[in-house]
Amino acid sequence: MKQRIKYCKICKKDFSTMYRIQYETKKEWVFVCKDCLLKVKKDNPQYRYGGTWKA
Repeated sequence: MKQRIKYCKICKKDFSTMYRIQYETKKEWVFVCKDCLLKVKKDNPQYRYGGTWKA
């Protein structure tokens, strides 16, 4: 069975579990890893959660 991987928009590393978020004013949905999610989420009024993606 093929393993599905996505790349984090911020750190450019691949992960099997990602978080779909908006964190900038341009309202673009992106996938980020947990570490990057915690960094951009803190005190960010633009942050919006859109679901979890798992392989």
